[in-house]
Amino acid sequence: MKSLIRPASPPDAADVCAVHCSDISHWRAWDASGSARPARYADLTPCQRWLNGGPWLDPGLCRRHLQRVAEGGGYAWVAEHKGRALAEAEAFLADEPPPYGRNLNLSALYVHRHFRGQGLGSALLAAALAFAQEQGCHTFTVSRPDAPAFYAAHGLRPGPRWGHWQLPARRSRVRYTVDPLPDTGYSLVRGYALLAGRFQNSCHDWERARPGGAPDFPEWRGVTLDRNWMTVRGQRAAVVLEESPRAPGTAEAFVFAPPDVALTGQWVSAIGDHAARSGFTRVNLFVPAPFAHPHAHRLEATQRVMWKVVRGQESGVSSQHSA
Repeated sequence: MKSLIRPASPPDAADVCAVHCSDISHWRAWDASGSARPARYADLTPCQRWLNGGPWLDPGLCRRHLQRVAEGGGYAWVAEHKGRALAEAEAFLADEPPPYGRNLNLSALYVHRHFRGQGLGSALLAAALAFAQEQGCHTFTVSRPDAPAFYAAHGLRPGPRWGHWQLPARRSRVRYTVDPLPDTGYSLVRGYALLAGRFQNSCHDWERARPGGAPDFPEWRGVTLDRNWMTVRGQRAAVVLEESPRAPGTAEAFVFAPPDVALTGQWVSAIGDHAARSGFTRVNLFVPAPFAHPHAHRLEATQRVMWKVVRGQESGVSSQHSA
């Protein structure tokens, strides 16, 4: 199918919403206890639509999301055919230490289910890869691929492994200090490693964990977003604890740190202590595998990034990396 690949913009929201909604076979609604039941799309609030798969599933939320992607250093494209957007992709450009280096991460790629198998997804992926080369990227990644065979067919290979772990938020005797983080853009942590919470890449996840990263749903008011500079043994990192709307009391930890900082046991203890003092009961850590901690249990199977090395010699990474 012939298509026009072009940047997406807020007026594309209705088409982009239709693309993503086509991927949902059964809609659900959640009650206050977190239990889900079958529901009709028309009966869902914008918040409930979001919970079914993100901001794309409601036209108004999708419009706001596309605007925020552009404002937050991201890029979005659509594949248009006969005046209609039938597929959509999003990516974020980040600068991190090796093994990622200058990195373009494909955070979303969806094709309307009635138009799959006609080359639209391949066209969007090719455009994103070309953009990575234009931007001088070292690596191109898909952090949580839903279709690994599709990406492998386009030259991506298995990369680093990450695992999701949960620990109790508990007080400890570790010494540390905290100072509030300013609400500013990605430039504040550009060049830092994302030691925990690298669900996409450091630019995407920094913007996600800023105030206003999620809509101000009435159902989510009171959800805690704790953002601080944390210093442990003279080393400083930006630590964000984001409370889960589905699991009150559980914090997802994002740790942005200079290249010489490692996520040691002392750092984990400091994060757990601060979480406990901030009213959390549990802390989730999405970190490179393997990960060992006496009080941690694994939440889900290990995820493996798929990637393509674009400029491996300059970034110090190898296409054979399999850490």
